[in-house]
Amino acid sequence: QFGQEIGRFQMIQAMLADMIVSVEAARLLCRRVAQLKDAGVERASYEASMAKLHATETAQRAADRNVQMHGGLGVTKGHKAEALYREVRALRVYEGASEIQRVVIARLERERLGR
Repeated sequence: QFGQEIGRFQMIQAMLADMIVSVEAARLLCRRVAQLKDAGVERASYEASMAKLHATETAQRAADRNVQMHGGLGVTKGHKAEALYREVRALRVYEGASEIQRVVIARLERERLGR
């Protein structure tokens, strides 16, 4: 674009940096759930719901940004960005929609606070 790789544009770099940070945060939340299970915690529903919510919402934002960065090509049928965008949408439904995860998190937080 304009004689240079799109990765050299500051706005693209900012989008990529935001995606990298969010993906790493999602990875850490997932690792926390694994650590709890490895430690013998029978149920980690609270942590698992947070990890699933954050990871799937992060995936959706990253896929959306990916399409945005690719411009018109990003929505072309058969383009990898377009395919990922469609695939990642399903992640927000499997194993409980994001809205359900929010309800679970709020309910379990109230229980943790004894309310």
